[in-house]
Amino acid sequence: MEGSAQKLVINNKKSKVNNPIFTMKKVLLSVSLSLSAILVFAQQDPQFTQNPFMKLPVNAGYAGTTGSLCATAVYRTQWVGFPGAPKTFMFTADMPMIDLHGGIGLTVAKDNLGNFNFTMARAAYSYHKPIGATGLLGIGLEVGILQSSVAYNWLAPDGTNGEADLAIPDAGVNKMTYDIGFGAYYRTEQLHVGLSLAHIPGKGESLKAPEFNYQAARHYYLMAGYDFYLSSKLTLRPSTHIKTDAAVTTFDLHANLMYDNFIWAGASYRLQDAIAPMIGLAWKPNDKQTIKIGYAYDLGTSNLKAHHSNTHEIFVNYCIKWNRPPKIQSHINPRFLK
Repeated sequence: MEGSAQKLVINNKKSKVNNPIFTMKKVLLSVSLSLSAILVFAQQDPQFTQNPFMKLPVNAGYAGTTGSLCATAVYRTQWVGFPGAPKTFMFTADMPMIDLHGGIGLTVAKDNLGNFNFTMARAAYSYHKPIGATGLLGIGLEVGILQSSVAYNWLAPDGTNGEADLAIPDAGVNKMTYDIGFGAYYRTEQLHVGLSLAHIPGKGESLKAPEFNYQAARHYYLMAGYDFYLSSKLTLRPSTHIKTDAAVTTFDLHANLMYDNFIWAGASYRLQDAIAPMIGLAWKPNDKQTIKIGYAYDLGTSNLKAHHSNTHEIFVNYCIKWNRPPKIQSHINPRFLK
């Protein structure tokens, strides 16, 4: 999936415009971007190319499993030059919580697609269970909100708006509902595997208005990756990211080569959609802090590539090791009291 397609139903009404061709042009132009995404991709959640660096947004079990307090901001602008092209901003933060035997996380995202705007905010808790010498299993639950809005400033090919056409909203629509997700994430020093389910209520997460009906579809995610130590300074990191809404399934394949834990370069392939070269660096001001900056440039391979100038994505990540000092407890033994 390229971008964040949304399932949208616009109720048909009799138009006040006498010219049916003019009306049809307005309707087609207004909804073509969203409907084309629905028919082709049938996915709802925002798509990111550098998802190996952003696991929390799709798996609540990941929260706190790195043992560090981490914050990530990512901005993605898709289909540059295409009117109404998707633009997405996302912020995530997570940290371990020893007192809660796990970790907590927060994800906030703003997704814009033409006249449609989608906002989601979720808080996650992950219970951690050590397995073996280096293994850690996180089982997480997330709850939050979904908000969807539709602007009314629709434009027809002749430059007029859609106020005279009752087939499309003539005023802004804004609705909100709840959201629930579940995830399990396992990692060792070299391996990671995650399985998760987003939008558990499914069609129960419905946003309805007289001219608007948005229904969230359940999303299933599977991620996996392994680090191959080629030498003391070179690490090859292949990974995969599979997603489906039970109607359409797609996947990403990634391969990054890391040098001296400082700089990486690689590429990603998304099924029938894009090939994306990636670069990045990880700077360590000291032994506890790490700052990562990554960039990806999607080269479209679908039939839409003739209508846009590809996609840019950049992320910034900051982590600090979260090593709380152990609690010191003292006890008094009456046998030694004088």
